Parts: sequence; C-alpha cells; structure tokens
Amino acid sequence: MKFLGRLLTTTIACTGMFALAATASAQTAAPAPAPAASAAPAPGYHIVDRIPIGDGWWDYVNVEPVHHRLFAARGNGVFEMDLDSGLIDNRFIPGSEGRAVIPLPGGDAMLTTMAGYSSAILFSTVEGNIIKLVELDQASDSAVYEPVGKRVWVMGGHGKAAAIDPATKEVDGTIELGEPLEFSQTDGRGRVFVNASESASVIVFDAVKRKLVGKWKMTGCEDPSGMAYVEGADVILSVCFNNMLKVLDAKTGEELATLPVGKGADAVIYDKVRKRAFVPSAYDGVLTVLKVDGRRDIHVEEVVPTQIGTRTGAVDPTTGTLYLPTARFGPLNKLGWPEAIPGTVQMLVMKPN
Repeated sequence: MKFLGRLLTTTIACTGMFALAATASAQTAAPAPAPAASAAPAPGYHIVDRIPIGDGWWDYVNVEPVHHRLFAARGNGVFEMDLDSGLIDNRFIPGSEGRAVIPLPGGDAMLTTMAGYSSAILFSTVEGNIIKLVELDQASDSAVYEPVGKRVWVMGGHGKAAAIDPATKEVDGTIELGEPLEFSQTDGRGRVFVNASESASVIVFDAVKRKLVGKWKMTGCEDPSGMAYVEGADVILSVCFNNMLKVLDAKTGEELATLPVGKGADAVIYDKVRKRAFVPSAYDGVLTVLKVDGRRDIHVEEVVPTQIGTRTGAVDPTTGTLYLPTARFGPLNKLGWPEAIPGTVQMLVMKPN
C-alpha cells in the first residue's frame, strides 16, 4: 500500500526503475539473495498462467475461502474472479482508490477500503450488492477483522484506527496511533499489529480495551508495509522496502531474525496450510519463498523470478496457488506515476512443481 504513495514523493528513485520496466529488460529479474541451504528440495514455484484483468491500478488481494473467490482492491473498485469457474468481473463493485478487501465471518459479506472516498464499503460476496458505505475521518488503508472484539479495524492514512461493527455497520470507536499506518494483522486473541512506515515500527494495540500496548522499532528497516501473523510460531513477519524482512516475537516485539528479500516488497503472503510465506518485490521482480518451521527456524527456501512491478498477491489456502497482479510499465506521467502499458495488466498464477 505504501508503494503507491511512495511514487509521488522524493523518498525513492523510482524513475530509473520504471523506465527500465519499459525496456526489453523489464521482464528480467535482478540478482536476488541466494536461498538458504535445506535438506529438502525447494518446491519450485513457477508461473503457470497469466490472466488479463483489465487496465488500471491495483493494491491488496484476498481469497474468500467459503465461496472460493479472489478479490482485488483496484483504482476503480473491486475486481472479482471465481476460482472454480474462472469467470471474472473487472468491476464487481465500483469505488475509488481501493486499498484492501477482506472477508467477514460467514463468507457472505466482504469489506473493502476506498481511500478516494475516505470510507469502507460493505458488500455481498456473491451478488456484489453494496450493503453500506461507512464514512471515515481519514483516507482508509488496510483493514483486519479482530474476532475477540468482533470488529473490523480500518487503518487511516494519518494515524487513526477506526473500529467498524459489522452488525450495526457503523463506526463505534477510534484509536489515535500517531503516524501513517500500513498493513495490519491480528493474533486472534485481542491484539492488532500495524506497520508504521515513518518510524519503521510495528504498533500494537489491544482491540478490546482499545489502548496502545507497544511500539516496536525495527533495526535498519525502511518503510515497512506488508505483514503476516504466523499463528503456530506466534511471530510477526514484517517486510521492509530495503530488501529485508523482520521476524518479531508477537508478545514482546523481540527481533528474532532478519531475512533477505527483494527490494520494493509490499506484502507478506502466508500459507498456514503449507507453512510458507511469500514476498513479491516490485523493483527486483522476484518472489522470495520462506519456509516456516518454528519461531526461530524461518529461512529463505528459494527465490524465483516473477516480473518487475509485482508487489502484492494472495494464496488460495485450498490449492496453495498464488495469485499476483502485475503489469509492464512505460515512462512516468506528468504526476510522476509510472503508467502501466495498456493491455499488460494481468494476474500471474504460480504453483510449485
């Protein structure tokens, strides 16, 4: 999510990266960290399909497991694909500057955040009917359903986390966290974790008591964005823009490990069935595959080429298939944005050997 905002600032040198993407070398992955030695052979994730998904920007992606559908928050609304039939709806619901889309308990309703509306939209999973547009104080970014308090927490672009009650479909409280907020996760026991990009920290709050628990600074990290919570190991995986992923104790914030990943990563995708985490990186065009064997035994299993610009995605927990949206890019436009070349926006489909 930070990736889009970063394009409009001088904090990165993205001009060279996306100019490169417009050349023939755009599909060639940059040198990547070598995978750690392992007794078992790497699973060999590779691209098996490229599905055209219509022109336009995208952000976070999610799989709704009950109805087996893939959703992506996009610049003009929410994209939907039926994973059984393959049928696609490029604008399942309309919107503006989509950031995240998450399933709600039961599977019949979803919530998406729309920064362009400073709102969250509740909609039906199958029909795509809009149930309610919930107005927020700040441009909305990530969202996470916290099961103990039974609320969706939406992270604001200026530091406010807002609680939405799915039953009443209203905001019923906020917490001020002090700086722009990125991706968020929960441990399922009442705590919510969110990456704070300016301070390169993980902010932790108690969603039931609605109070700040801690702020864990990550050594050497720049602009953390994507995050995953690993239930069995009770750790947070937080990815930094500058080629590193932090493994943090979810109770204390202790840094347990720092692992190499590609540059410009914006997501950590965790497959709890197969105990693997995936980090797609936009600048290097690679996917780093991490094997999670325990809280102190998380290692790089393999690094495989994807495509420059590939930065978010989702995993189907049923099949283990990865879905990663991407495109090829041309020169920067007048606003400093890299323009996706028309007809090149697609969903990469990746599977292991």
